[in-house]
Amino acid sequence: MRKALASRQADGAAALARPRICLAEQGLAQVTHAGTSIAFPGGVLRRLRSPVVALATLLVACGFDPAGSQSWEPPGIYREWWAATEACSGLSGDFDRIEWMVVPGESFECSSGQCVGHWDPGHTIFIAENWKEHEMVVRHEMLHDLMRRSGHPNPPFGNGCPLTWETWLTRPLMAPAPTDVPTLLD
Repeated sequence: MRKALASRQADGAAALARPRICLAEQGLAQVTHAGTSIAFPGGVLRRLRSPVVALATLLVACGFDPAGSQSWEPPGIYREWWAATEACSGLSGDFDRIEWMVVPGESFECSSGQCVGHWDPGHTIFIAENWKEHEMVVRHEMLHDLMRRSGHPNPPFGNGCPLTWETWLTRPLMAPAPTDVPTLLD
């Protein structure tokens, strides 16, 4: 049985109570050129710090390419989600510049652990197949592309665009994060 992932910023029971988003940029490693990644809870990440730094270095040097990823055409609803993300962030961009990649399964390896989504600065978005219909996961990665950077500044993340697990779960009528799979966003 898998536990939901939690941010390294979370503490104690709060970390176990709900999934959280975390990035390698939040103290693990600098992966500015490799995009953003999703990771496991703090204890796991602290023990994996050196391997994560090494992996992040390799990703910067070699690019990001999870096993089995394939290019795919996003469904029409993605354009609506893009427009909503532009509106909440006040940013604009070209939806058609994004290369969409789907990765088989519920998660994939990334520089900060097991990911369900990952944005790459080359306007490539990777989504785990089991998450490609989850609005928050997809829009979270879209917001990275609109910002043209990794990290989760607030705003636009949180206030403005409720595209983190903490803020998404506080919105009525939004799909909650499943609790039995990795839920880290990059």
